[in-house]
Amino acid sequence: MKKVFIMSLLCVCCTAVLAFAQKELVSSIEAPDDDLEINYIAGNSERGLGVIFNHSSHEGIDCFTCHHKNEVRDEPESCANCHTDTDPNAQGEKSYFRAMHVKNPERTSCLSCHEEEFSGDKDLTGCANSSCHPTGLH
Repeated sequence: MKKVFIMSLLCVCCTAVLAFAQKELVSSIEAPDDDLEINYIAGNSERGLGVIFNHSSHEGIDCFTCHHKNEVRDEPESCANCHTDTDPNAQGEKSYFRAMHVKNPERTSCLSCHEEEFSGDKDLTGCANSSCHPTGLH
């Protein structure tokens, strides 16, 4: 019985240490500077669909809420690494446009999070002439 207790305590301690180490790793990741232009669709559309993104206004959000985890380096990965179809009309799993705009129970998109957080605020949830796309979509 004593061995079971000690093994259980050891497991709990190891889990706590690993969880703390993971949290420290995530908090030590440096986000890119503000005014980051996200425009992987540029050149693939006559419409200017890029957005300016500021990590500082999202610093209370865990990186992995939006980013997939690079399993080798254990850090956030660019959406464009997997979502390589930059045609703005693409609808498949690899669609970059869909990764930013579609509700997905496994991963939050920019638009789905903004709709949840800023419901009814057209400046933060709208398409044309919004904070995301200030010059419109055409």
